Amino acid sequence: MQEDFLRELEREKGKIKKKVILKDEVLEKIIGLFLLLKRGDFPSKKPPRGILFYGPPGTGKTLLMRTLADELDIGVVVIRGPEIVSQYYGQTERRLRGKFREAESYAEEKGLAVLFIDEIDAIAPRRDMVRGELESRLVGQLLSLMDGLERAEGKSGHMVVIGSTNRPEALDPALRRPGRFDMEVEFEPPTSEERKEILKVLLKENAFGHYDESDIELASIAERTEGFTGADLLQLVNEALLRKALRGQDKITQEDLEEARRHVTPSALRGYRIEKPKDRGGEIQDRDILRKIDEIVKGFQERPGFTPVLLKFGGKSRRLADKVASTIAYRICSYRCPYFVVNCNLFKSRWFGETEWAIRQFFERLERIHRCVAYLKLFETIANSREEHMRGAVLEVSEYLYKFEDSDTQVVFICSAVERMDEDIRAIFRNTIP
Repeated sequence: MQEDFLRELEREKGKIKKKVILKDEVLEKIIGLFLLLKRGDFPSKKPPRGILFYGPPGTGKTLLMRTLADELDIGVVVIRGPEIVSQYYGQTERRLRGKFREAESYAEEKGLAVLFIDEIDAIAPRRDMVRGELESRLVGQLLSLMDGLERAEGKSGHMVVIGSTNRPEALDPALRRPGRFDMEVEFEPPTSEERKEILKVLLKENAFGHYDESDIELASIAERTEGFTGADLLQLVNEALLRKALRGQDKITQEDLEEARRHVTPSALRGYRIEKPKDRGGEIQDRDILRKIDEIVKGFQERPGFTPVLLKFGGKSRRLADKVASTIAYRICSYRCPYFVVNCNLFKSRWFGETEWAIRQFFERLERIHRCVAYLKLFETIANSREEHMRGAVLEVSEYLYKFEDSDTQVVFICSAVERMDEDIRAIFRNTIP
């Protein structure tokens, strides 16, 4: 019995991997769960009622659900969070109850059904962070419906609710307690090897007959697309196909993909200014500064990891800071990783909590990209704890910087600041110029 199950698991995993490239442990966990539920062999008397898929947009959450439904013959009812909300009193709750009843009917018919709630944070936000009555009522209704999902005696089917979000912290905490969303699965941006496999699948599906595998070095493209999700890679392939058509050629070339890569911005970086760094060392006269730049670049090349750099240039010397940052980025990136410039004044907001939220969004994107050079100008505007209204922002910055210190993130974090920096934050910067 166990051997039959393992063979079936490997067979289904092999079929699904031709369409969805994810880590083996993620696929095994999800596919294994649904196979056991279909067989009625789940080892516990109370199988999971809810699964939370979370991760950046474009990492395969919805695609995996569609593929599972096709390959395993699972009945699926889909709710797209924002679309179910109505302006009329009680209508949203009625729609939600109707979707649950529809999924329960599928479960009785097929033995197993899934209610897939895309962008679940839109209908179940944290109640302590919203003011509207509708949101609180809707969260309460969803909690009540999930609590009623226990498999009753004599029922032939099992129903699972899968919620999908790229903002798990925005969900009401009551949903993430045992008995509701029992299982959480993280979808991370693909590694270089996974990006190569995704490109293979995308080219086969979207450019069949329009490329020659022997003429394209997918490994090279995969290395140069740090931070790209599956959706970003699809955009890259479409851009390359467009370039091929405009040239009047039959086949995609390596040059088409390289040029497309330069024009497609990974979704994690959209909204920030991406720049092509230049080696401006010839414009820097101070030998001590040039020596320090060489030390930073050499240190990163020998031991890639989180590299914080503080540039203490004020007044007219701020232009020199721009030259130093660009030179460090050029010598580290060589166009193999993105370089983006952020003015920290853009994080500031007069609305309560908005500054902290913007800072969290920024650092979470840095985590997703994994390898990049970020240049933050006027860093002291978000790193000055002497301003009482900025203390929350300073705590966010400090928490993420110390988190990066203990992670494998390969981020060169260049900050231009002169004074008034929080001492705990200043202590992180091992590299200081001048």
